[in-house]
Amino acid sequence: HETKARLILFGGAAGPGKSHALRWDLISWCLKVPGIDTYLFRRTYDELYDTHIRRIQGEIPQEVGYYIDNKKRFQFYNGSGINFCYLEKEADVYRYQGPEIHILAVDETAQMTPFALSYLIGRCRLGSFEEKVPEKYLPLLPRVAFASNPGGPSHGWLKEKFIDPSPPLTIFEDAEFGWPTIFIPGVMGDNKYLHKDYG
Repeated sequence: HETKARLILFGGAAGPGKSHALRWDLISWCLKVPGIDTYLFRRTYDELYDTHIRRIQGEIPQEVGYYIDNKKRFQFYNGSGINFCYLEKEADVYRYQGPEIHILAVDETAQMTPFALSYLIGRCRLGSFEEKVPEKYLPLLPRVAFASNPGGPSHGWLKEKFIDPSPPLTIFEDAEFGWPTIFIPGVMGDNKYLHKDYG
């Protein structure tokens, strides 16, 4: 949550709480930057509901915000929001051609295709919202956070983009987008709430 990188991969073993961390990264940004528009993707709606939508409704007090089912959006009273999205087919990315995505989060990133991921990164921009961002946050936005286990269509793409160029926890400049980039490895020991029989 505190990295100065703007293109982030939190990945590795199952069990360190990657989905939880991803969702709470967006919640944190929504609370501290009024009006920010964030997007959280998974491959299917069922995965999205079970992992994120159902959980956020129990995590955020009603005094802070509310879930709008027909828009698949958690709306904060300060104007910020988390849009819950899914990409069952690669062509679904074209639904997101127009919106300004201030922060993009993708859970189980390796299950998407490299084309879809690059396309979504290309939609990340602040546009006119830049004028409303507190100055101390401007160097950190727009922002992309990926969380993933190994394997899947984008396994090689993620390895080439995040793991091969630099040691873990070291910020470097991404060759394609020019953004400060980091790979943060996750291990089961990161999650103090994980049951000892997990896995």
